[in-house]
Amino acid sequence: MLGYSVKSYPKRLDALDAVAKHLVKLLESALHNKSRITFGVCGGRSAEVLFPRLAASPLPWASIDVVLVDERWVSTQSSQSNEKLVRDSLLHGYASAAALVGLKTDHVRAVDALRTVEQRLDQVQLPIDVLFISMGDDGHIASLFPGGVENLEGNRRVVATTSPSVPHERISLSPWVLRNAQRIILPVFGPEKQTLFDRVVQRGPNMDYPVRHVLKKANCCCEVFWAP
Repeated sequence: MLGYSVKSYPKRLDALDAVAKHLVKLLESALHNKSRITFGVCGGRSAEVLFPRLAASPLPWASIDVVLVDERWVSTQSSQSNEKLVRDSLLHGYASAAALVGLKTDHVRAVDALRTVEQRLDQVQLPIDVLFISMGDDGHIASLFPGGVENLEGNRRVVATTSPSVPHERISLSPWVLRNAQRIILPVFGPEKQTLFDRVVQRGPNMDYPVRHVLKKANCCCEVFWAP
């Protein structure tokens, strides 16, 4: 069973403004019920535009743990680093009080870092309270790729992967960690991704389109924000 709702907007900036306002409400709501919450975030172009909007919101950020959903195995100073994106775009203003849990370590290989990253995740509360995640052009989410064995992981909280298009080693939260998030926000922007999304929501295995991990929910907790 698919569990999602779709909200449509005439322009991407309208959708991003709506996403920012909705994320603030979700974070506020989660903080009413818990003294500390976990906010999962992705990288990418939409995140780069969204994060400064969130940083300007006077939330009690000191009570929020920001967790990256995935990371390329590059220096955290690299322009390809999701951690750098979060530090540069989100952890400013009010949001500078948030705690960031990154996934990159000093290990040479991502696979060798799994135990260390698992220990880092011991610092945060799971399930993720609010998850902002985007869908790739091939239907991947985080660093879970079509056809990848990482889509079958049911025990570890993190997995090591390699992108089939740009062969960076990567590390990613595992499917069940993403799937179990309490509230999920998924932007789908542009006609190509709309066409892809129409295929994704048809019946089929999660391995074909890993975004299905967060769409196949018994309850409707994934909210899709669409704009051309």
